[in-house]
Amino acid sequence: MTLRSLLLAFLAFVIYPTWLAAGFLDYLHHRKTGIEHTTGPRESWLHVAEFATLAIALAAGTFLAVTPLVLAILVFSVVAHTALAIADVSYTLGRRHISALEQHVHGFMTVLPAVAVGIVAILHWDEIASSEWVLRPKDVPQRARDAGLLLGSYLLAGVPIAEELVRTSSRFRDPRLRTARA
Repeated sequence: MTLRSLLLAFLAFVIYPTWLAAGFLDYLHHRKTGIEHTTGPRESWLHVAEFATLAIALAAGTFLAVTPLVLAILVFSVVAHTALAIADVSYTLGRRHISALEQHVHGFMTVLPAVAVGIVAILHWDEIASSEWVLRPKDVPQRARDAGLLLGSYLLAGVPIAEELVRTSSRFRDPRLRTARA
């Protein structure tokens, strides 16, 4: 087995599922601590924004060849995700309990995308170093293989985030509950 195939396997079978599992654990913490009764839709919208930044990175990595411009998009997405995660926790502190376990889960959710981008950069360093700052599609077989991972992340991470947003927003739509919270 080559170093390249080991890195790809590590990315696909360790980093990716660990990131998805951390996201699901985070979702369970939000349910357990009653996000719909504490921080409500504002925290949920931050989660949507965090997911969107990584969804952009995942889509770029799925459909585009790794060029310097695509690497810049990936890095920017991870930096934006991290900034939003800091804003999320800053908003939530004092409004909803964040346990030690949930804090550790957040660590995984912040670090794993950065590690993934680092691995992508290592895997494609020759192409990055010799390519122009352009967007160019991947070969069709690569896109087809990677599309399953993309769809999986959108379903496994996106559906709980959407459910949380609906749940928190519907609770705060009722004016009686909104005034009871004040």
